[in-house]
Amino acid sequence: MLMKHIKLAVIADDFTGGADAASFLKRKHANVVLLTGIPQTLPDCDCVVFALKIRSIPVSDALKKVHDVLLFLDQYHVEHLYYKYCSTFDSTPKGNIGPVMDFLLDYYDLPYSILCPSLPVNGRTVEDGILYVNHQKLSESPLKDHPLNPMWDSYIPKIMELQSKYPCFVLKRNESLTSFLEERMRSDSKFYIVPDYSDSQDAKRIVSCFGDNFLYSGGSGLLEFLFDFSSPEKIFQTSFDNRTIILCGSCSKATRLQIQHFSENYECLSINESSDDLTYITSLIDEQKSPLLIYSDAVLKNFKTEKKSSALYTAARKIESILSSIAVYAKDHNYHKIIVAGGETSGAVTSRLGYTAFYIGQEICPGVPVLIPEEDEHLQLILKSGNFGGKDFFLKAMNM
Repeated sequence: MLMKHIKLAVIADDFTGGADAASFLKRKHANVVLLTGIPQTLPDCDCVVFALKIRSIPVSDALKKVHDVLLFLDQYHVEHLYYKYCSTFDSTPKGNIGPVMDFLLDYYDLPYSILCPSLPVNGRTVEDGILYVNHQKLSESPLKDHPLNPMWDSYIPKIMELQSKYPCFVLKRNESLTSFLEERMRSDSKFYIVPDYSDSQDAKRIVSCFGDNFLYSGGSGLLEFLFDFSSPEKIFQTSFDNRTIILCGSCSKATRLQIQHFSENYECLSINESSDDLTYITSLIDEQKSPLLIYSDAVLKNFKTEKKSSALYTAARKIESILSSIAVYAKDHNYHKIIVAGGETSGAVTSRLGYTAFYIGQEICPGVPVLIPEEDEHLQLILKSGNFGGKDFFLKAMNM
């Protein structure tokens, strides 16, 4: 019996990252399915994206989840594997990117892989091993104050030195890859390569150098250039009233501006970790005729001065739980579009809704598509990474 062939399998470290990756593959006409767990059987596809919630969990738990995916993929002929992480790289010593990449190199006994967190369309670029956000070094950008994953360094080899057991080297765009690999392989059995990547020309150059590799890693930017597909597009019938609820756990500057813009025309409700009584909120959902946005009051806090503590993380998890409960209630009460802002919140909401497989619909902005559950094609789920989208994102998503 012939093994089923998969052109590309993607392991994403959170749910918005999975949607992001699937969106860029969809641009290239891939027949892609997004999964949030291990299925009994794989839906018909030539690309599969596993959206795992492993960005901010203990290393041992993250590696267990990745290992489960690899064991499942061993049943299939997988042509290429891509580990997709945040385009801002989670630059802390306890990040999971290094440990997961080490595990993948060891599992497949590979000598090296590339690290390409760039996503130029959203302002993320790499030059001389330094990660920039809108032309600012990562550690000098507003992302340095992220409440859960603060970005403290910009130089990828240094970040990897703290996270990984293997060395990491910068490959400049004018360097010879052959000479570079010969030199590295003389001294190191396994290592990582960080190529310059600032625009589409760099992406094409990287693909020409590494396109035959089995394992890649990075943000979603490179996915658009790796392969071309010719799968017939699945058309979804959207014969519903488009009733919309928006749930924001993100505290990013971009989400703050999006909430402010949305509130100029529609109702918004602030909640905190003490909002245990959902009676008022559910009654509002029942009565609401126009779109409703519910957000964490943490978005109003200044995380430059806010003390990072266990209480902060506990409060964040409580907010995620409350927003997840609201999402389930809304879905059960004829809301057909659920928009979620924030990677951790998206993971919590998606897990609570219980859907495990998604088709990929229309793209709202780069990296943010409409997701349609395989089990309920009348529901639209939109998962937005906190920093993605312009100030009118919620309005665009609502009217999509």
